[in-house]
Amino acid sequence: MQSKNEINISEVCQQTGVAAVTLRAWERRYGLIKPKRTPKGHRLYSQANIQEIIKIVGWLNRGVAISKVVELLSAAETPTQVSGNEESWQEVQQELLSILIDLKQRSLNPLLDKLNKSMPFESLCEKVYQPLLHQLMERWQSKQLGYQLEQQLWQQCWQRQVTLMALRADKQKSRVNCWLVNLDNQSSAFDYWFFYALLLQSGIQINAINQVSDLSALTRLRNSLEQPLIIFGDNKMVTQEINQVVKAKALWGRDSIVIGLVADIHQKLFVNMEIEHIGGNAITCWQSSCYQSWVGRLAAKG
Repeated sequence: MQSKNEINISEVCQQTGVAAVTLRAWERRYGLIKPKRTPKGHRLYSQANIQEIIKIVGWLNRGVAISKVVELLSAAETPTQVSGNEESWQEVQQELLSILIDLKQRSLNPLLDKLNKSMPFESLCEKVYQPLLHQLMERWQSKQLGYQLEQQLWQQCWQRQVTLMALRADKQKSRVNCWLVNLDNQSSAFDYWFFYALLLQSGIQINAINQVSDLSALTRLRNSLEQPLIIFGDNKMVTQEINQVVKAKALWGRDSIVIGLVADIHQKLFVNMEIEHIGGNAITCWQSSCYQSWVGRLAAKG
């Protein structure tokens, strides 16, 4: 019996942009994606299957061969090298922290390059970057000596990482094109860069607008381009900003969503206004079934 959360292969193709013959080949040749079968042998895909397909597409979009993708996915499921157990992840965190505190930009950039090319970004974000950012925020909030220089270095390095990812993404066919609007000041938008990178790694083409002080300009975007809108923020909005989000909702409808801690801060308001929203940090939002359902629906429309 088919569950309401399970879909057939044609719907999967619409959501992910992957052809049915390709899905069958991945399953048959590489043992990837193992959907349930009906009594008549028809494939039924779960949300977990769809997530696996999205991860595979993300790696392929980065130029990784499908045979290598199999190894990377296996490594992510059974972490044992940097692979690794919790102790190994913590070692990577501490190495990054030490380099950052010592302000060694020439060491930090190559290490980030190596990590982002060798491991699934979602795993790195969950196991290394997000916990490390938590440590850094505690350090910076206490204004320890040199914290402003650390912030600038971290920001510069992540802007570089996202730029490199965007250049690679430009060469690939995307599932969805969308606007990504950052409400926060560039100097404090640390979680924003993680979410930006997660979008790029999943094959979503981004038109980014950073540090927006006046959301009223968004109305001009809607008149020129029919692309969905993601509004990202981690801080409380003032009344004027809230009013502009409400206007954006009226223009974009279900093709708009608010992401980040700002959604937690204004949750009751967004619920009352029927504004789609997902709270939490970058990886929490990304892994949310609500977000994946939202972007899957857009991919199907496209």
